[in-house]
Amino acid sequence: MTSQTSLPVGTSYILRNGEGLSHLVAGQVVRTVAGVDQTGGGFGAVVCDAPLDRGPIPMHWHEREHDTWFVTRGRLQVWAEDQSRVLAPGDFAYVPPRVTHSYRSVAPRTQFFGIVAPGGWEEFFVDAGEVWGMTGLPADGHPFDFSRMGPSMSKHRIMRVDNPVYVEATPIGTADQNPPAGQSAYFLEAGYGTRHVLLGHLSTAVLTNALTDDLVDMRVIEGGRDAAMPTLRHATTHVFLYLLDGLLTLTIDGEEHSLTAGDAANIPAGTAYATRILSGTARWLATSSGGNGAGLWAAAGTETPAFSFALDGDHDADTARLGAIDGIDATVG
Repeated sequence: MTSQTSLPVGTSYILRNGEGLSHLVAGQVVRTVAGVDQTGGGFGAVVCDAPLDRGPIPMHWHEREHDTWFVTRGRLQVWAEDQSRVLAPGDFAYVPPRVTHSYRSVAPRTQFFGIVAPGGWEEFFVDAGEVWGMTGLPADGHPFDFSRMGPSMSKHRIMRVDNPVYVEATPIGTADQNPPAGQSAYFLEAGYGTRHVLLGHLSTAVLTNALTDDLVDMRVIEGGRDAAMPTLRHATTHVFLYLLDGLLTLTIDGEEHSLTAGDAANIPAGTAYATRILSGTARWLATSSGGNGAGLWAAAGTETPAFSFALDGDHDADTARLGAIDGIDATVG
């Protein structure tokens, strides 16, 4: 496998599962799939694969970055100040700036998708790690040069905590089924969050602009076969899609792309895009920054307590609301 050395700048692109800027950092393989230059400064996006860790990464905090973990495989223990949970696939965790945090894989292989906003901090993995050209994790005992770790932490303002306390994990449960009203660290159990239905899709908000100083929004979008979103265009909102499972047709500026699990798509502001689900069901993460375009799900959709995305709703009414939304950075057609 040949390692990529750069990502496209100023344009849309598709990354297939396993592609991206891949670096080995202390036994973990981190693939950068979008950075500050790809998202207009909005956020960096990474996919991290980790083996069973002997211990957590050093407890630390960031001066200005918002940090997230959406688990896609295995088990990930996350610490946020005096709380800890073991996250399973579909579970989510978030910490705002200046909140102490850490994590470790507690399964033979754990994977998570993470964003850091604003963008730029993802360069830490480039500075601290070594280019990794393999598709799998390193063999046990693979050497790693730690000499770059300290300077990289200093460069990217990673504040290490002296004498950290790693509390025991509390089982994820009812306390983790709603994001907080204000900005604070939280854990979110899979499937929970504010849900809206629109055109046969279910949108579940796991992180909103209101919680991140209008920096970033992240939602799980899912639906059944033939559910389709019309062509959308955002004047200022940058969108990044990461497919969790299923088969999705993504049309970007008139060109069709078929995405499967692990594929990603970068959609800069001003780019026309549309989606259609080809498999029985499909799920993807939609992350956005630079505007309130993600607000279309709440503005045109219908809030629901149910976990349903049937296509038997009022398609014409949904389409009419989507075309008439005001104050949201989203143009139909």
